[in-house]
Amino acid sequence: MSEVPVRQKPSLLLIVSLCLNVALLGVVGVTLWRSNEREPEPRAPSGLSAQVLMRMIPAEKAKIEAILTQHRPHLHGLRSDAMRARVESFRLLTGADFDSAAFAKSLAAVQTADAALEVETMKITADSVAVLTPQERALVASQVQKPDRAWLKRFFRGR
Repeated sequence: MSEVPVRQKPSLLLIVSLCLNVALLGVVGVTLWRSNEREPEPRAPSGLSAQVLMRMIPAEKAKIEAILTQHRPHLHGLRSDAMRARVESFRLLTGADFDSAAFAKSLAAVQTADAALEVETMKITADSVAVLTPQERALVASQVQKPDRAWLKRFFRGR
C-alpha cells in the first residue's frame, strides 16, 4: 500500500518573509519614484576662490593663473608648515609620554599655521577679484551663493 504524500502547510516564517519582501519592494519603488519627481537644481558656487573665478570668468583665466603662480611658492610653504604642525600634534597625542602642555602648544601651532594659510588664500582671492572688470564682478556677485543663516534648514532638507 502506497502512502499518500502529506502536504505541509507553509510555515509562518515563510509567510512573514514574503510579506516583508513585498513591503521592501514598495518602499524602494516609492523612493525611486520620489527621487525622480524633481530634477536637481544647479548649485551656485558657494565660495569665492581663484579657481571658482577662473570657471566663472574664463576670459580672465590667464591673469588669475599668473596671480596663482606668483603666490604658489609661499602657499606651498604655508601648507607644509600646517602639515608639519599637524604631524607634530599627532605625534604628541600618540606618544607614550603624553604632556598636555606640549600638546596644547602644538595645537596652538596648528591654529597659527592654519591662520597664516587662510590669510594667504584671502590675498590670492583679493588679487584675483581686483583684476576683474566692474561688469565681471557684478556677474560674480550675482552667481555666487550669498551667505545666510539657513544652513540648518538646508542640512535637514538635504541640499
